[in-house]
Amino acid sequence: MKFYDYLNTYDNGLIDVYFDMDGVFAEYDIGNFDYSTIRPIKSVIRVMEKLIKDGYNVKILSICKTNKIVEEKYEWIDKYMPFFDLKNAVFLSKEERTGFESNALKSNYLMESINKEHINILIDDDSVIIKTIIKENKDVKVFHVSSIIE
Repeated sequence: MKFYDYLNTYDNGLIDVYFDMDGVFAEYDIGNFDYSTIRPIKSVIRVMEKLIKDGYNVKILSICKTNKIVEEKYEWIDKYMPFFDLKNAVFLSKEERTGFESNALKSNYLMESINKEHINILIDDDSVIIKTIIKENKDVKVFHVSSIIE
């Protein structure tokens, strides 16, 4: 089922949509962790802004190699997405959570943190993360970012 079709099947407003950052609404520039040079993906950012205006609970859930990158991501979002409330961004630093792969970090966070009374959706681009979430998180509907790009 496509993303918008899925949204349209629920009208209770209790929908949390988690967006990954790199490769979803920020360019995934392999090996480049300098967020002053990362390009915004404007079509996805417009989708996020519209979802917020339509009353959806839009959140960001992203993995970072270091704590420094966490701060850079906050600055990047503040610059390119002034409509977004930064308290709805969760950045999981591998520097603080050693020994875990990105898919496990994201999956564990969702298992422990989602509101199970809401419909929970994850938008991601990483096939390993997508497969892990589908397998381990039955309370989360997962869509690849390509399902929301115009």
